Amino acid sequence: MTDWLTYEWELEGREATFRVDLQYWSLLPVLAYSQLIYVSCAPKNPEATAFSKSEEHMIAGLRHMVNTQLEGHSVYVGSIRFDALEQLYFYTADETLVNHISGICRTFNKLATVCGHISEPHYATYYRLLFPDDAKLQSVENAALIQNMQKRGGDLTLVRRIELEMAFLNRDDCMDFAGKIVKLGFTPDVMTILSGGSHPCRLTIYGYCTLLLPELNRFTARAINLAAKYDGLLEKLNAPFIRA
Repeated sequence: MTDWLTYEWELEGREATFRVDLQYWSLLPVLAYSQLIYVSCAPKNPEATAFSKSEEHMIAGLRHMVNTQLEGHSVYVGSIRFDALEQLYFYTADETLVNHISGICRTFNKLATVCGHISEPHYATYYRLLFPDDAKLQSVENAALIQNMQKRGGDLTLVRRIELEMAFLNRDDCMDFAGKIVKLGFTPDVMTILSGGSHPCRLTIYGYCTLLLPELNRFTARAINLAAKYDGLLEKLNAPFIRA
């Protein structure tokens, strides 16, 4: 059974689409597949800026063939897609399987492929790169908000005031966060203490941003990453609708 999540995120200054099978969060240590095999796929034409439809089908075929032929010996955990580059990630217990996967790649000779492997006893690529932290998970919510705005005929390009409701375990952490978030371009606003819940101290902060996904992701990530240092989290985002 799979549990795939797709999200958009910036990697090394480039926008990328991540896909990750969330089920392996608990399964990888049980499987003890500590060898990471990666396959990089690109168009044969080095000047191409995107994949053609036929190249898209070839990548899907390559991925399916690896999964089919190595079933029971490796697991496909995710991918990262740029405009003209896709990287596929597999874990296995047998590093020599990289030779078999390299052979599969050679049969797809209309793609430019590179195959390699590294030892990853702690599964760093999966847990640190592919699996989403709170900021990356928020990018999924951001994308849904933007899609809703687009359907209603909203203008995504205009800068607007965006409010974030942050939640904390206690007032002291909330106050420390409020003092530091100013340096990240936000203004603290209303603080409230709820009568219950795991994070009863709430602080509304606001800043200014467009609703273009890369910019909004960076905007929310700044607040989320600082709040995480205080065991805080982003509870709610409010952005005004502006008609195009």
